[in-house]
Amino acid sequence: MGDRNAPGAIQVVTTPDYEVMVIGAHPDDDDFAASATSALWAKQGKKVVWVIMTDGTEGGEVPSTPDAEFMLLREQEQRMAAEMIGVQAVEFLRFPDGHLVNSEATRKAVVRLIRKYRPRVVITHDPTQLFFAPDPNEEPNATGYLNNPDHRATGNIVVDALFPSIGNPRAYRELLAEGLLPYRVHELYLFGTREVNTYIDVTETIELKGQALKCHASQFDSDSDISVRVRERSADVAKEAKKKQGLDMQYAEAFRRIKLHIPPEPKEEAPTEVK
Repeated sequence: MGDRNAPGAIQVVTTPDYEVMVIGAHPDDDDFAASATSALWAKQGKKVVWVIMTDGTEGGEVPSTPDAEFMLLREQEQRMAAEMIGVQAVEFLRFPDGHLVNSEATRKAVVRLIRKYRPRVVITHDPTQLFFAPDPNEEPNATGYLNNPDHRATGNIVVDALFPSIGNPRAYRELLAEGLLPYRVHELYLFGTREVNTYIDVTETIELKGQALKCHASQFDSDSDISVRVRERSADVAKEAKKKQGLDMQYAEAFRRIKLHIPPEPKEEAPTEVK
């Protein structure tokens, strides 16, 4: 830690502009993980931005479709979904789908966007979650799920960008010339995690989540109803919230919440003396 009062020192900005930035690996990841929460906060007048790390070109079943064509299709689907949710901005970083790595380039891209939008909360993948696997002795007919490496890479990129680079005046100094000052994010929410400690009541916006996911037509069979799956999963999360924390919700989204910065309480002004 350097001397923040040294001549020429640049102060770290702590006042947010946006309420939340959701950073997902692929088009539709933000929708699955946090679209109902995003819609809820947007309805409350809070500003929301979504970031998509990859170009989404490996998310299909037809190898002959040109990458550029499929990328633009998935971006169009994502924009439609975000508009339905009430998201004010969507950023596509277009790193290669299926090959995302925690590198200088990916970290700098995330630092640039967080300094640009200054979200109070950043929501992203839990980078520590390698797999989701029920005990086969307890559930012999259930299968596990191996977490996508792009999901884990995204989480690691974001965490490594959050500290120390985003708030370090000497990190990526070329960004200062763009007016992107060092900034301190207040909270980090992780989705796709086994360490849930926060549940958001999304009963008011669960239908919007289902409608937004339907915009990603390239990802679902024409005869499938993704909104039904969304309601069932969110109802299960609400039951979990009731069991673990005594919360009464019909539908919920779940996160691991980590506080990174607590703003100081405003100082009370001394009463003005009346003579």
